[in-house]
Formats: sequence, C-alpha cells, structure tokens
Amino acid sequence: MRQRLISFRLIVGVVILALLLAGCGGNTVQTQETAANTPPSDSTKAVEESTPAVAEGQGDTQIINTINGDVEIPAHPQRIVTQGYLANFLVFGVKPVGAPYWELESPHLKPDMVSGIDDIGQITGESVEKILALQPDLIVTVGGDQKLNEQYSKIAPTVVFPYGTFDNVHTEMTAFGKILGKEKEAEEWLTQFDGKVGKAREAIKDIVKPDQTYSILGAFGKEYYVYGDGVNRGGQAIYQQLGLTPPASVKKDMIDKDRDAMDISLEKMPEYAGDYIFFDVSGDAKFDPDNPVWKSLDAVKNNRVFFLDPDFFWPYDPIAVEAQVDKVVEMLQKGPDNR
Repeated sequence: MRQRLISFRLIVGVVILALLLAGCGGNTVQTQETAANTPPSDSTKAVEESTPAVAEGQGDTQIINTINGDVEIPAHPQRIVTQGYLANFLVFGVKPVGAPYWELESPHLKPDMVSGIDDIGQITGESVEKILALQPDLIVTVGGDQKLNEQYSKIAPTVVFPYGTFDNVHTEMTAFGKILGKEKEAEEWLTQFDGKVGKAREAIKDIVKPDQTYSILGAFGKEYYVYGDGVNRGGQAIYQQLGLTPPASVKKDMIDKDRDAMDISLEKMPEYAGDYIFFDVSGDAKFDPDNPVWKSLDAVKNNRVFFLDPDFFWPYDPIAVEAQVDKVVEMLQKGPDNR
C-alpha cells in the first residue's frame, strides 16, 4: 500500500507543486531561526486549544485533535518532515527525513543525531518544493501561516502545533510519545529526567537560599523583556525544574498568567529584578551596562548577574531543557562571570 501511495504522489507531484508554488510568494512565520531578529512572543495560552489529544487508532492510522481540527496520520510514520520539533523525534530515536537548518545546528544535538537529515530551509514557500521531494508521510510544524499549512497538507498529513503549545517537558514528551506510539519510552525518559532533576536540586540546595529570588530578564533589539517559566530563555529549567523562586511581581504578572515574555521599559526593570538575575542579550541589542537604571539594581551592585548564552538557552525542547538544567546548576556553583 505504501508503494502505491508513493507512486501516486510522484504522479501528482508535478501538478500540485505548480499549484503550491503559485501561492507561496514570500510567506514566512516566526521560528527559532528567525527569532534572532524577531522580538520574543508572548504565548499567553493562546495555544491552549491546540494541545494535542490522540484518539484510538484504526489499523494503520490514528486521529490527532489539533488547533485545525482532527488530523488522520499514520500510526507509525516512516518519513517525517518537521519544522520546529526535530528534537522531539530524536529524543525517541526517530530520525525525520527533513528539518530546517536552524534545528539541525542546535548545540544540544550531536552530529550523528542529525546526519542524513535533509535541510529544508526556512518555513517559507521555498520549503514546499524541498518537502515535496522528500515524499513525507507526516509533517509536523509550528505553522503560523495558514496558506503554507494548507499547501503542506496537500503533500502529507500535517499536524500544526503553534509556537508555545508545549511549555512543559512532561506534556511535550507525553504528546509525542502518543504520536509515535512510544508511550512507554516517554514514561521511561521522564522517569530518568525527573531523577536527574532531583539530583540537580540536591546539588544546589546549599547554594540557593529559600528567601532568594531569581529573575530572567533580557535586552532584545531596542527593547527589554521579563520572562516567565515557559518557552523563553531557559524558563522551564530555572523555574519549573530547579524550582528557583521568582520575585512576587514575576509570579503575579508572568507565571500565574502563563505568560512567557513581556516587554518592559528599562525604567520598570527594578520592579521585576530579583536578588539574582539571569540576563539574555540578543537580537543585536544595544545593551549599555553603564546605564544608571541597570547599575542601580541590587543584583548588579552585588555581582549577582548570570549572562545567558542565547544559542544554548533559546531552544525549549526536552533535550534542551535537560541540558539547561545541568548548565544552570553549573552556573550557580561557579558563580557570576563578573562581566
């Protein structure tokens, strides 16, 4: 049956490619790659309805409930193309046939993990031809451009999980475990992950005091941001996993409201600054360390600022979060870098 499906796709490939490319133009969506020049987004649970639920499968297929309704996908997909979720497959030992270069270059993925995966470029109309050539039987994407999503769905069943859909390792691993029919593997991975987090917390218990607060702040372009415990700047590792205490203002305005990022003026930064600060400078930010407001912060005056490596702390997949837990422990043990 699979051979007949591939043959059919080859026959209609030229026809649908012409139709797809006709509407492609320069459509783009925000991805981790384009985020380097795009302000952080606030995914304030606008994606709650898109959290997937997998229904019982019928034979060789299963139904996934997504933001775009029910999507029938192969029960055991063999040729997956992904945009935004490469690590979510690799963590299960499943190697997609295509992914964007910005995922292939993640510092959290070893070369042998991504070898043989074709680069499909950015999420634009130009990626359609590359995806079609790979003859996928499943496409999983962050979406963002409905016209592109419709074009992808003509190539193969397409599941759209918008940016920010997953902001918790357990939810994410469980969802992809169901998609791949690897629920047991997901449970096993989460068990070892929780054990590792437990050891990490134990390693910093004499360093982190109960009354100390920690903020995640950043300079991006010409703006300043405060971050919550979701998909931005290591929030999951810092707050969810290691349990570091946020300032009351961050808990109230960010975490309790499920906000991942919020732009603030430099003058308002003192309202969100904790005893310690994890600080991100990216997006060609013009950050001035001699600014009077910055220098007035207690964390700055007391040399309690940890500067984040954007390449390392921007990814938010399970593999990245696991690595970020280790990195934050290392930073806390070593102390601020006196930048």
